[in-house]
Amino acid sequence: MTLAPAADIGHAAWWRIALGGGGGMFVGMGLGRFSYTAMVPALVEAGGMTAVEAGRVGMVNLIGFMVGAALSAMLLRVGAPRRILTVAILLSGAALAASALPYGAVWLAACRGVVGVTTGITMVLSLALITATAPERKRPVAASFMFAGVGLGVLMSGTLVPLLVTRGLVVRWSGLALAGLVGVVLAIWGWSAAPDLRPPASSSHKVPVAWQPLAGLLAAHAFFSFGIVSHTLYWVDYIARGLGQGIAVGGMHWSIVGVFSVLGPWIAARLALGIGAAWGLIVGFVALGFGIGGPALWPAFAMLLLSSALFGAQPGMSVLMAVRARELGTPEAMPRVMRAMILANSCGAVMGGLTVPALYGLSGSHGAVFLLGGGAMFAGALAAWPRRERR
Repeated sequence: MTLAPAADIGHAAWWRIALGGGGGMFVGMGLGRFSYTAMVPALVEAGGMTAVEAGRVGMVNLIGFMVGAALSAMLLRVGAPRRILTVAILLSGAALAASALPYGAVWLAACRGVVGVTTGITMVLSLALITATAPERKRPVAASFMFAGVGLGVLMSGTLVPLLVTRGLVVRWSGLALAGLVGVVLAIWGWSAAPDLRPPASSSHKVPVAWQPLAGLLAAHAFFSFGIVSHTLYWVDYIARGLGQGIAVGGMHWSIVGVFSVLGPWIAARLALGIGAAWGLIVGFVALGFGIGGPALWPAFAMLLLSSALFGAQPGMSVLMAVRARELGTPEAMPRVMRAMILANSCGAVMGGLTVPALYGLSGSHGAVFLLGGGAMFAGALAAWPRRERR
């Protein structure tokens, strides 16, 4: 998917578009995907589903994300990105609100599937708009704005869910949906500054891409998304039910995750400037390997805090991967490369969504799924290891 570059849309427009992307990711991924982690123990304790079933409902969101990412190029042929994004964010908000209706696991899975599809579309098209409109030197900053929205959503869910712990599931979902209205408004305002970019007339001739140098990075992205599934689905449930510390303490840890999710993209940007994106990725993968797998071996208070912080900072990995992809590819090939990266990410997430609940069902152990997630991160470090390549 390639967008015609903007002529000169002014200094203010690119950051408005980036803020729009942040609002979209706040609703679709921050609240739509990651708030579910804080809700799992309450869903299980309410008796509506088992922990394994809750994991399978979460998997539907991951499958939807892959479908949305795959559909994005086709949608771009029939409408301007900003209009498609506006429809997507409205559907995300509606599906988040509909999650409050007490119609059972199938209804909740359908709502989460819709959020997954719209979030996949939002991520691909937002990144395409940023690529087309932000000055090259500003693209890491624009990407950081976008992925910081994920962290704000995680922080909001970690704050609201414990506050509404005594009010029931309907009120908790409704509170998250009301918070999502802010993101919907911000997204629509930001994207309204985008020009009506379309694929250029010559788009039938695809820009050649040297995929060999990018193969390791694509594999690393898949390992990354696979590895975070265990914490995405079961981290709060492990603290609240597995360790018996309750939903309030689990929500406190999810708030820590949210704080570091906001900081993660900016930490990653500084890391890339300091040691380079390639080695920054290795540092990030190794840190996440210990942070995700560590609680299975040492569930002490300090380890739980460290795990929440390290897992929380993981949106920064998306910034590092985007910068590294730009180092390995040409500017003309970036839209296709970024779409391939997001599809690799979604494939890994779907595999994790299928594997992690199944492993939990077989073992009955949170520790087993955390060890699996940590191992995937170490595999990602090996896949991303810098090699001598020709551009």
